[in-house]
Amino acid sequence: MRKFRIFLNPIEGQEKWLNEKAIEGLKLSKVGRFFYEFKKCRPNEYQYAVDYIGNKSNVQRKEYESFLDDVEIKYFEKPLNLGQFSIGRVKYRPYANKGGKLATSRGMINREILILEKENNGNPFVIYNEVKDKIKALRERIKPHFYLLSFMIFLELYINFLESPIINISLLNNRNRSTVNNVALSSIIGAIGIVSMVRIFQLYLAIKSLKSKEENIYR
Repeated sequence: MRKFRIFLNPIEGQEKWLNEKAIEGLKLSKVGRFFYEFKKCRPNEYQYAVDYIGNKSNVQRKEYESFLDDVEIKYFEKPLNLGQFSIGRVKYRPYANKGGKLATSRGMINREILILEKENNGNPFVIYNEVKDKIKALRERIKPHFYLLSFMIFLELYINFLESPIINISLLNNRNRSTVNNVALSSIIGAIGIVSMVRIFQLYLAIKSLKSKEENIYR
């Protein structure tokens, strides 16, 4: 069974949807950028969690995946092209850890998210047990949204206020401006920026909530 799905919230939203499918008796067998393939299984036989690893280097990713193999947790690699800049087959990720800022086709490209799968043992499938680890993971997820938002602001300024280009952006250069509706393009860029702002705010609130819980624990 093949299903098409796009998520505005690729972590919690995707995780919730996959667990709903597992409750219906569908087990993930293959995943692409927007398509998911499922096999039938017993209802509630499996559990899913989604982890963001776009900040990791290729070495860190391999170590993490080796750990998952050791604890018998199956994983699916999935792309999340957010807040990174491409030059040919190399992507620059300014928010990543040391060793992971430059991603290649053999490294971290199209492996920014891991979908984790395990048999349902009746306990919640939790990736991070410690509050401080959850906060750290949420902070890492803010970074690509921040860089994406910054880039969208730059594009808005470029379209609306600069008469001569600073850099040659093929979609926006003088040769193409006659065929591109700047108002429509500006609206699209603005919408992407708003989504990024909303996600940053949501993640910030989640961090604030976790900090409050942590403070209550130690009182």
